[in-house]
Amino acid sequence: MNLLKPFLEETRGAVMVEFTIIFMLLFLLTGGIVDFGHLLYQWNSAEKATQAGVRAAVISDPVATELADFDCDNASVTLGTPCRNGGTSFGIVECRGGSCTCAGLPNGCTFSAAALNPILAPMQKMFPRLQAQNVIVEYEDVGLGFAGRAGPVPEVRVRLTGLTFEYAFLGSLLGLSNITMPDFRATLVGEDLSSKGA
Repeated sequence: MNLLKPFLEETRGAVMVEFTIIFMLLFLLTGGIVDFGHLLYQWNSAEKATQAGVRAAVISDPVATELADFDCDNASVTLGTPCRNGGTSFGIVECRGGSCTCAGLPNGCTFSAAALNPILAPMQKMFPRLQAQNVIVEYEDVGLGFAGRAGPVPEVRVRLTGLTFEYAFLGSLLGLSNITMPDFRATLVGEDLSSKGA
């Protein structure tokens, strides 16, 4: 017992031990704050990119090229009749990853990378690591417009998908895996769907 007594009464170096414990906790806390701030920044940038993309999409040529020539008139509808009153509907057209799906267009639809570029460019200014495969552009016929109008008045929706957040600090230190971000979406009513006026 006498051998341990001097060791137990020794107080030199106690501050160093306390500092080491507190420093590690403060280091982790600071890293967590930095990572959380970076996550919020990335999240907000993706949301703003989606808003910029849908704004560009409503004033740009449709990504599905055949959509520009769609008219809701058919043999039973007279010109000037609102599309919601019996006109032909194209349903939902979805363009993603280099192709478009469209059940309601009579001639099918063709994906246009040239039409996607004016939508993607302002999005990448807001969120630089965004790629074309992360962007989905949807056009939904909601019955707006009238028979004989040049082009449809769809609801345009831009979605971002497949984005992940990579930790800058805590991931490598604590072995945390990347966070899969949810889909971001923004919707506006189509305007002229033409890049000619932009």
